[in-house]
Amino acid sequence: MAKGKDFYGNEVTTVIDDACREFGVSQDELDIEVLETGSAGIFGLCKKKAHIRAQRKKTGSESRKKSPQQEPEQAEKAAPKKKEKVRTAPEKEKEKPVDQPREEKTPAAADAEPEQKQQPKKAPVRSQKRKPVQEPVVPPSEEALALVHEDICRLLELMGCPSQVTLTVEDATLNCHLSGEHEEELVGTDGRTLDSLQYLLRKMMSRRLPDRMMLALDAGDFRQRRAEELKERARRLAGEVKENGKTQAIPALNPAERRVVHMILQEDKAIRSRSVGEGLFKKVLIYKPGKGSKSSSRKRRGRQGGRSSEN
Repeated sequence: MAKGKDFYGNEVTTVIDDACREFGVSQDELDIEVLETGSAGIFGLCKKKAHIRAQRKKTGSESRKKSPQQEPEQAEKAAPKKKEKVRTAPEKEKEKPVDQPREEKTPAAADAEPEQKQQPKKAPVRSQKRKPVQEPVVPPSEEALALVHEDICRLLELMGCPSQVTLTVEDATLNCHLSGEHEEELVGTDGRTLDSLQYLLRKMMSRRLPDRMMLALDAGDFRQRRAEELKERARRLAGEVKENGKTQAIPALNPAERRVVHMILQEDKAIRSRSVGEGLFKKVLIYKPGKGSKSSSRKRRGRQGGRSSEN
């Protein structure tokens, strides 16, 4: 099986364009495997390039291979069939008497005949694609956990915020809990410092943790308090949207916080919620059905008009 060619760049879209130019075909004619989406990092650190692997799609004629058993069958089908001689019946047999009595069908036989004709059609059996079975994540060893604990404690000391670090493993997540007198400093405004520290630790500890193992960082009971505050805020803004119909927004939320807002509002059929923006932190819009799409389309038209006037 032919191996694809690797391409690297800052963004996935630009790398795909490079692959199309390299092969001289459109994107639809390529098999593209995204190996790394790339990230801009934070504070200019831990940047990652986008990485894809591409190759030409195989046509139907190339993928089909004739087996030796099929060739004789196809040869037999291609061979001309011998014409059978049609024997004409004598004229006397063709002629039938006009006054021949017709067989009368009984009501039971008449009812049974359509039942035999109308046979239920069998539904075509569709082949279901098997989903790949993901193997369970292997928990980190005691030695790896000790090294992670040592690295986090060392980092906190260098930050001037020494704290007590507790590590617990739950399914595919390594929960790191910080406690001590520096909790407020580590959390920062709306948890921004804690989120940035969590991002850096995920990059630093990826070489020590097993594949697909996620690291979650918390200080004190901030994550729980933050989730309750977001739920209450989402309910309050949803009530305002129902009263006056004006779209409300909760800005600068990380993926976990946005998920909390969407989950608490998904059962309310009178409103909708969606995430807008770019980057890690996005805002969540809360609006009435049919209103968010109109406002977003107006914004797009306004942006397009501004670009055309500038050009």
